[in-house]
Amino acid sequence: MMKKYLMFFFIGFCAVNTSAQSPNWTVNSASYQYSMTFTAFLNVNGTTLTSSEDKVAAFVNDEVRGVANVTYVASVDKYVVFLSVFANTSGETINFKIFNSLNETVINIDETQDFIIDGNMGGIFQSYSIANPTLSNEAILNSFVFSGFPNVTQTINNNIIDVVLPANTDVTNLIAEYSLSTGAHFFVENKKQVSGTTTQDFTNSIIYKILSENEAVLLEYEVKVTLENANIDSPEIVLKRDTSSFVKQAPVFINMETNVAVLDFVTEDVSLTNAVVSSIKNENDLFYILEIVPIQQGEFSIEILENAVLNTDNEGNSKSNKLAFIYDLVPPYLISIKKKSPTEEITDNDSLEFIVIFSEDVENVFSSYFKSVPFATFSVEKESDSRYLVTVSNIESFIGAVSLNLKSINTIQDKAGNLLLNSIINVHQN
Repeated sequence: MMKKYLMFFFIGFCAVNTSAQSPNWTVNSASYQYSMTFTAFLNVNGTTLTSSEDKVAAFVNDEVRGVANVTYVASVDKYVVFLSVFANTSGETINFKIFNSLNETVINIDETQDFIIDGNMGGIFQSYSIANPTLSNEAILNSFVFSGFPNVTQTINNNIIDVVLPANTDVTNLIAEYSLSTGAHFFVENKKQVSGTTTQDFTNSIIYKILSENEAVLLEYEVKVTLENANIDSPEIVLKRDTSSFVKQAPVFINMETNVAVLDFVTEDVSLTNAVVSSIKNENDLFYILEIVPIQQGEFSIEILENAVLNTDNEGNSKSNKLAFIYDLVPPYLISIKKKSPTEEITDNDSLEFIVIFSEDVENVFSSYFKSVPFATFSVEKESDSRYLVTVSNIESFIGAVSLNLKSINTIQDKAGNLLLNSIINVHQN
């Protein structure tokens, strides 16, 4: 009886693991209409294969449909295969075989995959698992503490881990100790963490990602650290803008900075005139980006009133600074060009002075934008942002009416950047 059992085990083992030279797996992709791709990792007996001689083949009814060797991706320090599988029909069952170059063994993979036209399985960070035996799909956090602080207040709720450490703890260099489900790993910004070794700065909350052994399941935990009996400052809020106070486009983006974390900051906490908040983006605990939209043309403003938001000790904020804007959609236009002195005649100094008036404050009023009689020269002096003195010179030899025109092509614009409407007004001097 014992011999029968041993014979059965030997036959079963050989059915899964077959010693062989590197198999000559090839596929003619031109014979097929469709393809799907896999970014996968190869694992045999719990060990990920890392040799460029290791490879995987995809089969449909014992026909090779795809082959790929292991490749090292330095940016993530990971060994994967980029496998393309080909077929003429959707839904065909794909089987896999791994060639382990270390012991020149071909391993059959139990799990199969249906062919999906243009399907894409896995990625560099979260790859498709081709393994024997099958790897675990559990992503469970069993425990989470910090080295040196075995007895601290801790709560885990809705994937948020709140940890309270003793006052005066240096939170910039903490080492997390944790227990995860079999084969799972923790990552921060896609960098693998090592329990009891990796240090992190917990001044702000940190997002940990737990990835199952087979990389099919990915969960996130936000870890927040506060200090016991620590005095938290009252919120001080500063609003900053990236644009001038004159705008012609919406929305307008406002940066909001705080000295401490605030609770549940929402649109109702913002005080506005002639504008609404369209979105709030929380970059981190101390920095928000507000998107505001003016309601109608004219002045609009934003500020955070006193006690509009609270810190974690339920203390209200002091009043923020106020940002004011002018929403201007109307282009400026030329009102008039007139002689400064109606009775002024051309004198020996061969010049005349004209007053140029615009409908609002403008910029870029240059002498090259004016024209008059042949050989005339111009100078421009700003009397105010909407009123300019233009002197026309070198006209003593001209006989006839002297006119001053504004060229229709120019870059004169208002403070919001609206270009001047094309207007030509003439003033004559006889």
